[in-house]
Amino acid sequence: MDAYESLVRRYQQRVYAVCRRLTGAHQSADDLAQETFIKAYFALARFDAQWPLYPWLRKIAVNSGLNYLKSRGRERPLEDGSVGGRRMPSAPKGDDPAEQMERAEFQAKLDWAVESLPADQKSVFVLRFHESLSYEEISETLGLPLGTVMSRLNRARQKLKELLADSLGRGA
Repeated sequence: MDAYESLVRRYQQRVYAVCRRLTGAHQSADDLAQETFIKAYFALARFDAQWPLYPWLRKIAVNSGLNYLKSRGRERPLEDGSVGGRRMPSAPKGDDPAEQMERAEFQAKLDWAVESLPADQKSVFVLRFHESLSYEEISETLGLPLGTVMSRLNRARQKLKELLADSLGRGA
């Protein structure tokens, strides 16, 4: 039990981050991260110890997140710093305040755009750009053919371009 608790502590932030990116809401991500570790605990006997643990946990988290999105639909994040379901931009430190504000506004728009993607496109996008997985790793994680991963990622990029056309046109 102590060894498992140590594994949870080691991976809880990474698992939570994946769940948060998929759901966009703290409470749901927290619940899904807990669910991931509970499922992993009961499936530990089926885990092959010669493989790294995190990809296995990530797959459980992604599958739980996708099931959640399918069953619950989209939920509006309600958390500190949000207004009307949108997070208020926080300015990065360093540069010119006007540039900081512009970057923060673009980041808020990008977060909103990613949040509005359909679950199948969002999961592929999150795994590719937040988890830095290759197409092959995404294919394996989601149990999808490589061509499906590529087409979903392409559709996600196109949708994001449409949603961010005004911001991208300004050179932000």
